[in-house]
Amino acid sequence: MNILPKLPVYVAAILMLANTALAESLSEAVRFAVTTNPVVKSSQAEMRASAFELLQLRGEFEPEVTLSGETGWQRVDDPNSLSVADNDSTKPRNQLGVRAQLVLFDGYRRSNLVYANAARVDGSIYRLLDASETMALNATEAYIDVYRHRTLLTVAKSNVEKHEDIGRRVRELVQGGRLPYSDELTIDDRIRSARLAQLEVERALRDANARYERVVGRPPSGGMRIPLAPAPQSLDGLIQNAVNNSYRVQFARTQIDQTRFQSGVTLSDRYPQVTLNAGVVRDINRNGVSGTRTDETIGLGLRWTLYQGGRQAERRALAEQNSRALSQQAVAVREVRELATRTWNTYRTNSERSAQLNDQLRINRLIVEVYGDEFEAAKRTLLDLLEVERARFNVEFEAVGARAGLAFSTYRSLAAQSLLAAHFGLAKSDLALQPQFQERVKENPTAIFNVNIEPLK
Repeated sequence: MNILPKLPVYVAAILMLANTALAESLSEAVRFAVTTNPVVKSSQAEMRASAFELLQLRGEFEPEVTLSGETGWQRVDDPNSLSVADNDSTKPRNQLGVRAQLVLFDGYRRSNLVYANAARVDGSIYRLLDASETMALNATEAYIDVYRHRTLLTVAKSNVEKHEDIGRRVRELVQGGRLPYSDELTIDDRIRSARLAQLEVERALRDANARYERVVGRPPSGGMRIPLAPAPQSLDGLIQNAVNNSYRVQFARTQIDQTRFQSGVTLSDRYPQVTLNAGVVRDINRNGVSGTRTDETIGLGLRWTLYQGGRQAERRALAEQNSRALSQQAVAVREVRELATRTWNTYRTNSERSAQLNDQLRINRLIVEVYGDEFEAAKRTLLDLLEVERARFNVEFEAVGARAGLAFSTYRSLAAQSLLAAHFGLAKSDLALQPQFQERVKENPTAIFNVNIEPLK
C-alpha cells in the first residue's frame, strides 16, 4: 500500500492539531494579562503599601519607651547649695534613664487616623480592581483586534486570488480574440491594487500583534476564537448596574470618608491630650553633688492648647475639602452613566450594522456570481465584473470589522459594570484584599491590627 500520496494530508492534519494545541483562548489571554502586566502589579504594590501603613498605626496605641543617657565632666559654682568639697570642682558626671509614656486621650486623633487610613486602603483596593477591569478590557480589545486583522488578511488574500483567477480568464479571452488587450491591462492593474491592499493589511496585523504583546505580555499564538459575551438587555439596566458596581464610584466614596476622618485628625488638637508617664533616672555626681541619685516618677500629664490663631479658616478649608470630595463623586457617577450610555449606543449600532452588512454581503456575492456568468456570456464588460468584485470586497471588509466591533461591545458592556474580570474567572480575592477595612474598624479601631497581610502571589 502506497501512503506517499496521502502524506501531505497527514502533515496538514498534524499541523492543524499542533496549531489548535498552541491556540490561546480569549479567557487565557485576559487572565495572563491581568495577573502579569506591570500596570496591575504597580497597583497591587500600592495597595499592599497602604495596608502595611495602616498596620503601622499600631504604634499609636502602644506606650512609647525611650532610653536616654549621657556622660562627661561638670563643674558647678554654687556655694549656697554645695559643700566646700563639692563646690567649684570638676567631676565626672553620668546619667542613665528610662521613660515611658502612654496616651490616654488625644481628642480622638488616633481613632480618626485609623479610620482615614482604612478608607485609604479600601480606596487603593478599588483602584486596583478598576485597573484590573481596564486591563481586562485592553487585553480583550487587543485579542479581538488581532483576530479581526487575521480575518481581514484572509479576506485580502482571497480578494487577490479572485482577481488573479479573473486575470487568467481574461488573458485566455484576449488570446482568443474575444476581449481587447486593454482589458488585460485593466485586470493587471486591479491585481496589483489588490496586492497593495493585502500589504497594508499585513502591516496593520503586525502592529496589532505588537500591541497584543505589549498588553498581554506575550505574542499571539495559534488559532483564535471570539465568543460573544452576554449582551446588555436595556439601557436603564446597564446604567443602574454600572453605577452600583463601578469601582470608580466606590473609590470616590472612600475619598469622601477619608476626607471626613482626616478632618477629625486635624480638629483633634482642640481637645486636651492626657498621658500616663513613668520613668526612672540614675545620676552619678549630678549637678556637682558627689554620689549617686535615683529619681522614680509616675503620674498623669496634660497638654491643652487653649488658643491658636487661624482655626476658623482651618474649619472652612476642611469644609471645602469635603465639598470637593462630594463633587468628585458626582463627577464619577456622571462619567460612569455616560460610559454606560455610550456603550449601549455602540452595542446597538454594531448589532444593527453587522446584521445589515451580512445581508448586503450575501446579496453582493450573488451579484458577483451572476456577473461572472454574464461576463463569460459576453453580456457584461470586465469593468462591470471588477466593479461588483470591488463592492463585494468592501462590504466583506466592513462586515468583518462590524462583527469584531459587535463582539467587543458586549465585553465593553461588562467592563462598564465592573464585571469583565469576573467574567473571565478572575475573582476579586485573586486580585486584591477584601475592601472591608472601614467596616472592620468601626467598632474598635485597634481590631484592624489583628490582620495579617500576606503578599499577593
